[in-house]
Amino acid sequence: MKKFFLFCFLILIRGQLFSQTSVVSGRIADVHNRPVPFAFIADITNKSATYSDSLGSFYLKAAPEAKLTVKAYNFNDTVVNVDNQTNLNISLKGDGATLAGKKLKTSAVYNSDSFSSRITTMAANTNAIAVTRHQDATRGSRYLYDAWVHGYVTSASDSIVENIHYLFNYDKIGGSLLVNKDDNTILQIDGSSFKTFILFDGQAKAHPFVKVPAISPQRYVEVIADGPKYKIYKDLATKLHKADFATNGIASTGNNYDEYIDQDFYYVVKDGGQPVKLQLKKKALKEAFAADADKLNKFMSAAGSGDIDEIYLKQLGEAMNK
Repeated sequence: MKKFFLFCFLILIRGQLFSQTSVVSGRIADVHNRPVPFAFIADITNKSATYSDSLGSFYLKAAPEAKLTVKAYNFNDTVVNVDNQTNLNISLKGDGATLAGKKLKTSAVYNSDSFSSRITTMAANTNAIAVTRHQDATRGSRYLYDAWVHGYVTSASDSIVENIHYLFNYDKIGGSLLVNKDDNTILQIDGSSFKTFILFDGQAKAHPFVKVPAISPQRYVEVIADGPKYKIYKDLATKLHKADFATNGIASTGNNYDEYIDQDFYYVVKDGGQPVKLQLKKKALKEAFAADADKLNKFMSAAGSGDIDEIYLKQLGEAMNK
């Protein structure tokens, strides 16, 4: 009987070990060992994905027994077994052409659409809506990025939905995810068809976005830190300030150009409660994290007297969730 219980215990421990994830790093290259930037790497089973950076390097949370799916524009899809390794050098076969970010065309036409079960099922309808053209003097932008970027979404069931041929952007005012399908037509995706989306900037840094109605019922918010106890979000509250120049011949006021003005607001959510607006000041942080004052003081002491910025908040969130 003791042997039976010992056997069951070992099986249980083995299952727990194999269900855990760890950080797998590596490099994606072609057959000539040249780096492949913006290759899509995913552990589909454990719903984790990322893109390689300009040097082909990547970091991904994956299970020791995972099979990684690797895709890149004009390369053959590849499946790689992690097999308990923490560093992988992956070679892709293909002609080496890559999909570069394209300049955002604000004069393009976009249509409403939905992901349904897979992004590859997307088809634009006939109700085209022209995007408002910016005046030459307009400053700032209603879009998050000046060029189209790589990304993917997660469905309502947390499945990863991607297509390496599509590029993305985010409309900060309309709160819509935009997909560049063929450089002529832009799809405005129905938000009810997906749960979250992750955009990767020019340095392949991930920017996850989720809908938090208590912060904004219209816009998505960026996830700065995500953990079992604390979540920190950024609300990109961009507004269009119309030209309001006026003069009486002696004095003048206002500006003679339209301007998109960004104003970011940060929020912290503790234990699934209501969002609390967070100012980037030590006093505000102490009030927000009062329940874990000792852990906060330890972090602040180690962080020193530098500026409290978004990087500081991200590191703080990671420390408070340990």
